[in-house]
Amino acid sequence: RNTVQYMIDDMQDEINAQKELLNKKDNELNAQKETIVEQEELLSKKDEEIEELKCQLARLQAEAT
Repeated sequence: RNTVQYMIDDMQDEINAQKELLNKKDNELNAQKETIVEQEELLSKKDEEIEELKCQLARLQAEAT
């Protein structure tokens, strides 16, 4: 009976360790997702700036001619 209880306790410890590892991985994934969202926002802003600068350049070229 003690052997069975030891095996159960051992398996529970292993399950708990795996749950903890999964939680850490989930936290890492969530942090990476947040970083990706932030980078996408920055890229979007940069794209808008580029389009604005293209329009300004086109106006300046039109004024110059």
